Amino acid sequence: MSFSIPEPFSYNDSFDVGVDSINEQHKRLFDLINNVDSNRSDAAAVKELLDYVVFHFKHEEDAFDRFNFADKVSHKKTHDDFVAQASAVKEINDDVIAFVKSWLVNHIMGSDMQYGETLRGMK
Repeated sequence: MSFSIPEPFSYNDSFDVGVDSINEQHKRLFDLINNVDSNRSDAAAVKELLDYVVFHFKHEEDAFDRFNFADKVSHKKTHDDFVAQASAVKEINDDVIAFVKSWLVNHIMGSDMQYGETLRGMK
């Protein structure tokens, strides 16, 4: 299933996974993607986004271990695949921006929503 990409591209309550720290990180990812979109030739903006993606994924995966999330192996593979794809990008263009926006929205709505119930006790 594919979810619609909000326009303008910004976090809204439909992306709430029920874990405040992860919601805040998702908001930051939306902001960083918009920053890269506005500054496509800025290598520092791209690096900041990729570094934050890795930080965010690690935060989620650590929580999966702590709360024994049943789908953690599959979810981590999805994270690893995205990092590999994003790291291989040589030039930021419309297709790359569309891919990253779509990936984030569909990942939150399709995958991250599945762990909300398990991780609700997380601070």
